[in-house]
Amino acid sequence: MAKNNSARKRTVHVLSSPNGKGVYAQKSIVKDAVIGRVRGEVTTDDSRDPRYLMELDEGYLLRPKAPFRYLNHSCNPNCELFVWDDEEPEPETGTRALHVSALRRIAIGTQLTIDYAWPADFAIPCHCKSRQCRGWIVDAGELAKIKNKR
Repeated sequence: MAKNNSARKRTVHVLSSPNGKGVYAQKSIVKDAVIGRVRGEVTTDDSRDPRYLMELDEGYLLRPKAPFRYLNHSCNPNCELFVWDDEEPEPETGTRALHVSALRRIAIGTQLTIDYAWPADFAIPCHCKSRQCRGWIVDAGELAKIKNKR
């Protein structure tokens, strides 16, 4: 797949979703396909709306731009974020780029989702409605911490 913005725009687009906005497949996506690179502002400042931040290497954070800014959470996601193991880090930050890939086949018109896997301290109630819904937007390994607090 081409690694330019025009190819990504033909693959996904941003539409209204039950959670405000969401990223939707504009064409069928095969399992393990690289959907695109997450672009945005690299920062160390998490004081401005940290809900949208994605962790990078070396303590840096990424404030993503559209379309991937609008990836919504699901406890049963169809996508994941990854870095290329052999990619050279950006010279300014020492971080490697985040990419989105398909965990399974995604049909045209389907919303793309990821598991936010937030730490228990940041967990909020989840309304993803998947059969595997944990009830909380939280890392599955930290779910017991939420249940013990409640």
